[in-house]
Amino acid sequence: MRRFLLLTLTLILITAVGCSTIDVGLSKKANITKKMEKIAVFPFTIRGAQWGDEFADSITHQFFKTGKIEVVEREAIEKVLKEQKFSMTGFVDESKAVQIGKLLGADVIIIGRGTELQYRHPAKPGVMVPNLVDTFTLKAINVETGSLLITVRKEPGKAWDWRYRMKYCCSLTLIWNSEDITMESLRYDDISKQIVKRILEGIDEIEAAKRLQ
Repeated sequence: MRRFLLLTLTLILITAVGCSTIDVGLSKKANITKKMEKIAVFPFTIRGAQWGDEFADSITHQFFKTGKIEVVEREAIEKVLKEQKFSMTGFVDESKAVQIGKLLGADVIIIGRGTELQYRHPAKPGVMVPNLVDTFTLKAINVETGSLLITVRKEPGKAWDWRYRMKYCCSLTLIWNSEDITMESLRYDDISKQIVKRILEGIDEIEAAKRLQ
């Protein structure tokens, strides 16, 4: 029985480990740490949803929590966008975003766009689960040079990380099943946590590698 249980847990863990849908790419040519001292996160464009600006706020919040990066307040971004006659409902024009970033005194601007996941609650027929991200692309652009520093791509599917792997495996899928993981891992607040965590881990890895050279 113990061997069967151990085998089951192992198989579930192996299956879960390969299921992450968030991929992060960082430039190894630029000193990202020094170039990301102050960032401005523009409202995201999320097709099918009205919470793109809230998603952007969540990303801003996660960066601010680290205490390592200064962030431009949403009110300041909104003020400049209004002065330049742009809308806060979504901003994806890279060249214009860079210009706005310079006006805000930011080193890096972050823009993003994606689609909302239309997902019916399994226990509540006819009720849609709110605030779920299906696909998403994020770009961090150097304001001074206009070069791309970071890209993030969220593909369709569950956004597994170690928390969900543990819940899924330890409960043998009886308490936390696939639908639970979908609803919890794809909320934009949780996607924000995972994205910022992965970005900072990537920066730390690059910095560590440079120190060893």
